[in-house]
Amino acid sequence: MTERPSIQESPESAKGKCWDAAIVGAGPAGSIAALHLARRGHRVLLLDRARFPREKVCGDGLISDALRALKRAGLYEEVAASAHRLTLATAYSPSRIAVDVPGEALTLRRLHLDAILASGATRAGARFVQGAARSAEPGEDSVRLEVEGLPDPLYARYLLVATGAGLSLMKELGMVRRPEPSAFALRAYVQSDMTLDRLLFAFDRALVPGYGWIFPLGAGEFNVGVGRPATAGGTIRDGFDRFLREFPPARDLMASGRLLGPPKGAMLRMGLEGSIPAVHPRVLAIGEAVGTTFPFSGEGIGKAMESAEIAAEAVGEALQTGDAAPVLRYPEILERRLRPRYHGYTMAERWVGRPWLCDLIFKRARRSPWMQEALRGLAEETVDPREVFSWRGLWRSLTG
Repeated sequence: MTERPSIQESPESAKGKCWDAAIVGAGPAGSIAALHLARRGHRVLLLDRARFPREKVCGDGLISDALRALKRAGLYEEVAASAHRLTLATAYSPSRIAVDVPGEALTLRRLHLDAILASGATRAGARFVQGAARSAEPGEDSVRLEVEGLPDPLYARYLLVATGAGLSLMKELGMVRRPEPSAFALRAYVQSDMTLDRLLFAFDRALVPGYGWIFPLGAGEFNVGVGRPATAGGTIRDGFDRFLREFPPARDLMASGRLLGPPKGAMLRMGLEGSIPAVHPRVLAIGEAVGTTFPFSGEGIGKAMESAEIAAEAVGEALQTGDAAPVLRYPEILERRLRPRYHGYTMAERWVGRPWLCDLIFKRARRSPWMQEALRGLAEETVDPREVFSWRGLWRSLTG
């Protein structure tokens, strides 16, 4: 797939007006927030320090929650046309017991996905500018934003921070409770002759409570990586090398393949922990900046976009009514809508961290129709993870 031309403008194009909303960071959360606010008719400025299209360390997988958010944004068809479609995932336990879980997924490099989302925001009416936000100062009626390359500040009635694991602006605004990352990930792109028609997840003993993955991207290209909690022993690079060396499908992949570049790493913020979503009536944080990545699965794109939708709804209502109260309610709404699933995935991570328990669940999943349906519902977000990763779930798997 050829790279798209950049759709960004220079910082100078943002001068001379007070924006209804300025959004710092044009990943999935920032672009989706910009799109929904612009569609409401608001004057939206979307900022990113990088020149698009740009790479982003990620597994490049889009599952049910991300696909639903794309459909709500009206971008599903455009993304699907560029993506590789899959209908099956296979997960391996520490003892390499394999379980198949059907369900739709798309894989697409973030280089391309993020460009599509930002382009969607500009078509909705947002102004997309390349520029690094140096500092922000909220006031009674607006936020003063200093942008690299501009001698004079910009002003916006509301500021949305979508800077992912980058915390400099969040720290300045007093929105960071815990600066340390929750986990680390390392991924590489591989070109290989191996045929693979599904997503592969491996909860190998060398990685648990983390896991390794192999995601086909189409045309013989694969995203291969590992993710581990920050509290796990060893280095992420050692885990990655061991995964390629010891996990049979990864060995097969590399036997007929080659790395397309050196592995690249990223810090992850998970579990809706470590940050404060709003500390001022004019400022909100969204996406991974508030820890929207799931524990256990490491999936972050869908929930980042959902947090952006919630924030855009709050800011849009505040702009319409002239009352900032909806923005102050944003953290409570975020908790109410999203928190239960994070509790479930935190429990799942604890269970998978015990290899014998993980093996037991996979054994039951191979024999129990109830467990098979529950795992499918887990992927589609119709089943709470606590229904599966619990003694009650194991008991149900023995009776159904």
